[in-house]
Amino acid sequence: MKRYALTGFVIAVAAIAVVCQPSAVAQQKVESMVGVVEQIDRNAKTATLKTDSGEIVKVTTVDSTVCLRIPAGEKTLSKAAPIKLEDISVGDRVLVHGMKTDQIFIGQRLVVMPMAEVAKKREHDLHEWKRRGIGGIVREVNSQTGEITLELRGPGAGPRVEVGTTKANFRRYLAGSLRFEEARTSTLTEVRVGDQLRALGDKSADGRSFVAEQIVSGAFKTIGVTVLEIDQQKHEIHATTLDQKEPITIAINQDSVLHRISPPVAAAIAQKAKADAGKGSPPQPGQKPDQPVIDVQQMIDTLPAVSLANLTAGDVLAVTGAVEKDESRLVAIKVAAGVDLVLKALAPAPGKPQVVRLSAGLPPVFDFSVIPVN
Repeated sequence: MKRYALTGFVIAVAAIAVVCQPSAVAQQKVESMVGVVEQIDRNAKTATLKTDSGEIVKVTTVDSTVCLRIPAGEKTLSKAAPIKLEDISVGDRVLVHGMKTDQIFIGQRLVVMPMAEVAKKREHDLHEWKRRGIGGIVREVNSQTGEITLELRGPGAGPRVEVGTTKANFRRYLAGSLRFEEARTSTLTEVRVGDQLRALGDKSADGRSFVAEQIVSGAFKTIGVTVLEIDQQKHEIHATTLDQKEPITIAINQDSVLHRISPPVAAAIAQKAKADAGKGSPPQPGQKPDQPVIDVQQMIDTLPAVSLANLTAGDVLAVTGAVEKDESRLVAIKVAAGVDLVLKALAPAPGKPQVVRLSAGLPPVFDFSVIPVN
């Protein structure tokens, strides 16, 4: 799920677009778009792109169209080299600047990052996010100082850190996608308490502050549902919520990850939930004071992935997705089946009160982080 790529290319779009604008069409409506080449027709002099917003666009070139190739990570055209349409290949990433009519998009200038350079940039970005990235939950946003208080997540996360954002570029995840290159441009004003956030930058020597260069955030929730029906053709799950028994449709896309909780893992999760609920209470008979910490999310993530075909009516799921206005639909990022095994293990004996508090039908241990952390 660690997908951070093409950072420089995406951020450079606005700057390059200004450089690219030909003076001859200054009074006309000129548009820019970024996407990946899906098809090239050299005879017809066209290129079919899938844009970052998911739109399929056919770009027509003319004799005056200029094609340029830039190395990975470049944010200006200073190192651009002229190429021909025939030099562009499927998989290349392209910034197109041109005129859009009712039927076609006429490309005036194509700025190309070859597929090999894209892979090189992706490798570089992954390394940078691992080396200089932090991730966690937003606990406070100070719009006046431009600082975000972040509760770190991940191994050895430690205390909260103050993230300085005055020099940062902001992006916001789209529903159902954790791809950095698909995240839309955003601002500090969209970041809310409770959001999950990842930042790239430099940490201070004492580890208490962090100066961010890139910030990507999103609002996510995890809910419990009971499956009513699986629509294999539409890749949808029709279900009802565990707490309110409201109907909801769970959409599954190519980025959705599905796992099934096994009985041993369910027992371990229930043990963790009970231990969390009993914190501050005297040790129970037979309970060891220094039992190892159980990372529920890591346990589920390491289980074998399953497909939609492995789910059936009656399954109880924990579903994580981005918060949207339409509460009757959720695009799944993570799905964990077998939650009923956990709930059975947590059920109190007859006449006894429920020890573990449930939220959205689930114990708090299912409050997952979906943004990758180191």
